[in-house]
Amino acid sequence: MDSDSSINNRWSLGFAFGATADKVMFLFEKDYFPEGFPPWAKVFWILLMAFEVALSSYPFFICLLTKSEVVGAVLGILYTAAWAAVMIFDIIKCPRQIILGKYSDAILLWPSVLFLFLLLGRFVINFVKAMRNSSVYNQNEKGFAEEYQLQYVRRLLRTPVAVFGHPQKNWIQRKLYQWDPYFKFPTRIINTVVVMLLCLYMFIMSEYLGAKVILSLLKAIPTYFRRMIPGSEKASWFKNLEEFIVIAEGLWIATTVLSSVTCVGYVFNILVRYRKQMKLLRIGKKHLLVSESMKVSSSQSVVAVSKFISFQVAYIMWGYLIMHLVQWAFGMIFTYIVIVPMKHGKWMELLNRWGTVILTFVIVLVIKKIQVFVGGRFFLQPKMLPSDSEKPLALDNRRVFVNFSYFLFFHSVVMGIGSCLLRLLRSVILGAWLVARIDRPVMPKGFEQCDAGYTVWVGMLFLDHYHTNPILVCFCQTLCDKIKQKTLSVDSNSSVCKPLEIVPRVSCKARTRWFLLYTLLNNPSIQKIRKLKPLSYSLDG
Repeated sequence: MDSDSSINNRWSLGFAFGATADKVMFLFEKDYFPEGFPPWAKVFWILLMAFEVALSSYPFFICLLTKSEVVGAVLGILYTAAWAAVMIFDIIKCPRQIILGKYSDAILLWPSVLFLFLLLGRFVINFVKAMRNSSVYNQNEKGFAEEYQLQYVRRLLRTPVAVFGHPQKNWIQRKLYQWDPYFKFPTRIINTVVVMLLCLYMFIMSEYLGAKVILSLLKAIPTYFRRMIPGSEKASWFKNLEEFIVIAEGLWIATTVLSSVTCVGYVFNILVRYRKQMKLLRIGKKHLLVSESMKVSSSQSVVAVSKFISFQVAYIMWGYLIMHLVQWAFGMIFTYIVIVPMKHGKWMELLNRWGTVILTFVIVLVIKKIQVFVGGRFFLQPKMLPSDSEKPLALDNRRVFVNFSYFLFFHSVVMGIGSCLLRLLRSVILGAWLVARIDRPVMPKGFEQCDAGYTVWVGMLFLDHYHTNPILVCFCQTLCDKIKQKTLSVDSNSSVCKPLEIVPRVSCKARTRWFLLYTLLNNPSIQKIRKLKPLSYSLDG
């Protein structure tokens, strides 16, 4: 099964992975352990269940990728139709999650059923195409270089056209996405996006239905006390309990929406980051992607490709849950510290309690701004040019600067405690916010190797770069075509994939200038002693 060799089956394989999303979520439930099973052997049982799920979904991919197109399409139609019928019958006749609601199975599993029908339609289309092409003997041998890769190399060989000003872009190109005809996302990335969206939907809906049940139980508590203890509704604790339930429910719904939108944005951000970082690797700017201290071996890259989809799906779901809980916790703290006292009219109490803290915080910010202003105004030399945006990093008034640094030392020691706590708080918030993204390291620079998710991402990028670089692929394709042209006598209707257009021979003068430029670029020291051609000035007039 070779799913990355061509981009033609990207969305078909995406439909197949979408049809398996419910089985992926089944592996997270951990409800399939038999009773009395020893805890130490659970890892082997999970491995066995994962193999069973993979084996049950394997025919989808085999029928899509087999060279026997007619047989694959027929078997795919039968197998997909059987799975769709079983799932629909199971949803209607065998509701299991009574706690989450009567229609919880239909709410959670309808995306998988939809993708089963999309996959079924794809098999029907493949069957029709295979029947039409069965009577035509097609002896065209397809090369491993895709058309977009050939176009990419042709663009590099083409003379650049001078563009005056920046081209006009619409709002979508400026804000959201700009299409690149010379770049195609591989099958793995498309499959990852599809599975992430479906699993994220099922996870969010499961959490929402579970939270709805818990909130309904909490709402029943005041009713119970009102019935069991007459007059309890007038007590302050009773009102506080009702207020807590209302605030918790409102914040939970608000943070659910915010976390869901953020994670969906992360899913589509993978496409942007993948394309951007692959382009950086193609132009040789590897240092902008990983630091020199991070080393990813070839064996790690091979394993990273196998782990990428599963890691990304697991990270996005756990990242959503952690982000949601952190947002809800901070929202509750802020509400009870600021909003609730303001709602009850306790303005003076709120001001007395937090006024000093807020004033101290404002004073510290003002002092920091004054320090920056003084440093730039008195301890830096003037601008070299009036058009410069900042002053050069050249000290002025050195003796005053030494005294300024000395007295600032004692003040900074005291303020360092608060700065340390703020740094820790920012790290917790950003860590919870970015735990779902494996395209960014959570660990600081120099410790990226400890971030397993980021290591998988970088290893996958390296392997894709080394195997799908358009220049390398087209070069290998050209070599294969040249070898076939030498060993086989082919005519104009040959099965060999046509190579790139050969660039016409250049003149001897242009070749000499190119060698001169190449020599000067690689030997900067001889540029100073090179004899230049004297310029002729006109003395007329």
